[in-house]
Amino acid sequence: MNLAEKIENIIKEVELFIHYGVQEQEQQAALEFLLKYSNDLLVLQVMKAFYSSLPESREEAIGRIAVIEKKEDVFLLTLSTASHSYLYLATEQKAVWLGQYGQEIVEPDMLALFGYPDAKVLFTKYPDPKLCQEYEFRQGAGSNCCPVCSAAVGEYHLLGCSVEVCPWCEGQFSRCSCRFEQLGLEVLEDEEELEELERILQAKGRIAYAPEQCPSYPSAADE
Repeated sequence: MNLAEKIENIIKEVELFIHYGVQEQEQQAALEFLLKYSNDLLVLQVMKAFYSSLPESREEAIGRIAVIEKKEDVFLLTLSTASHSYLYLATEQKAVWLGQYGQEIVEPDMLALFGYPDAKVLFTKYPDPKLCQEYEFRQGAGSNCCPVCSAAVGEYHLLGCSVEVCPWCEGQFSRCSCRFEQLGLEVLEDEEELEELERILQAKGRIAYAPEQCPSYPSAADE
């Protein structure tokens, strides 16, 4: 399944969830919000997660999505309806509900990725989700950015990204054995070895991200 097909399928799923799960008087607003972000795969994943399992069975429409933190390709987001706000962890591959904003959350260890030891510290810094910057629509984010590490077209992947192409064998760099052969090692164990790997990659001619490196994406059934 290519990117366009994946986006189209998610949109159809979300439209169906909205039809059956959102109050009739809020459905139009929900569909307009969906249209606003219809080319942004990350937001579509958040909408799919929200509408497919409405928190507390509240039949509400999403009115705002804001960014709390971003680290590499992972976003910590707050999603708000007219009367409630929620916390989500999201990538272009999947979104995970963490709980209602300001309350105890599920899997608090996930916050450590962004430097928060627990939810209390997070909610002390941002007591109101309105303090968080509204998510900016990323034009063509799905097609112009690597779906794993978010490198833009022409930029280098984050080292270790599963999409990066090996400049020696032209296979999947994270899976081939070229990195070990070039370093004369069996396992990469420390920062110095990673720095040396990056150096020899650059010397060989590291391959920047291009959309054709991602011919297919996992279907909803694979997630």
